[in-house]
Amino acid sequence: MTSAEFKVLFVSERAGFAGGIERFIFHTAGLLRRAGMTVYGSFDRPDRDAERFAENFDRMFPPDELPETDLTVIHRIGDPEKLEHLIGLRGDRLALYVHDHDYYCPRSYRYTPFGRHDCRRPYSLLRCGVCAMATSPRRWREGFFGELAARTVRCRKRLELLRRIPHVAVLSAFMRRNLIDNGFAPERIAVIPPPVPVPETLPEHGENTPPRLLFTGQLIRGKGVDQLLRALPLLRHDFRLVIAGEGNQRPELERLAVRLGVADKVSFAGWVADPEKLYAECDAAVLPFFWQEPFGLVGPEAMAHGLPVVAFRTGGIDEWLVDGENGFAVPPRDISGFAAAVDRLLADRGSRVRLGRRGREMVSERFSDEKFVRSFRIWGEGKGL
Repeated sequence: MTSAEFKVLFVSERAGFAGGIERFIFHTAGLLRRAGMTVYGSFDRPDRDAERFAENFDRMFPPDELPETDLTVIHRIGDPEKLEHLIGLRGDRLALYVHDHDYYCPRSYRYTPFGRHDCRRPYSLLRCGVCAMATSPRRWREGFFGELAARTVRCRKRLELLRRIPHVAVLSAFMRRNLIDNGFAPERIAVIPPPVPVPETLPEHGENTPPRLLFTGQLIRGKGVDQLLRALPLLRHDFRLVIAGEGNQRPELERLAVRLGVADKVSFAGWVADPEKLYAECDAAVLPFFWQEPFGLVGPEAMAHGLPVVAFRTGGIDEWLVDGENGFAVPPRDISGFAAAVDRLLADRGSRVRLGRRGREMVSERFSDEKFVRSFRIWGEGKGL
């Protein structure tokens, strides 16, 4: 079968730029179309900038009307009944991309609510149900525990169904280990590194004085922006920080910046449709993730634009961040160590340029469009990788 004959359907919840998963769907759909495949989409509801999102698909279908394709790829699904229907409908032509911890962690974050310690245990109905119920008491209300219990049971049923899907893909070896620990068959799971666009040339801009740091991502607790803000007073060199993204933690973060006395150095840019413009204007990227980051795609995206990265070494981060080679990797939650690593970049423009160049070269070698299309096609045809 030629690429032109190969038809793919992407199934997920949101048609729009809600977060990193949706940006991945948008980019890979366009990439597969340019490789000659026909790519359809079926989503539960529209989201931010839905019309532009739809441009990378040959056609969009409503959730209850699915076209015949060679491969149906689930990116995110919440309803066990819908999942069971797809398994019965598509059989060995069904595939699953696992992007985060939602399927085996009812709280999603994969750390404990008290003490916020990383969780390494596989899903358990009783243990995970108790952990999920130990969420903030401020959210408790009439019917809360009943709703949470129902959600926990749905999580178990959904996980049992997901294990039956014949083709599974993840972006990192870290996520592959998580799925194996949660009962997925190892031989069904492929690690397919994501494609990361690398501009042929970088725009020329003068040296920023002071240097500009950049965070891009959702402003939610797991992304750790509160850790980043707490590191700022420890910096010895001058800086400016751009925080690009939206989320329910933004008001809290804005208040924290004021309390820490760094509000005049921090700008909240909100959601940005074209983060490439920010990459071109900044000098380094900071990834202060608190949760066990499944991959951290924004890191390689920043490196593709010549930015060195400072990040906590958590989850799949160390599969692309090499300490001292393309940035600095810091032990998780070591805020003073994070500040020291950022200070090293702020102090030395030559180091920023050198590490940024190496990161850009690494992204070009490991995350090319051609490698992704080839791996996706092999995986989609069930030939293994």
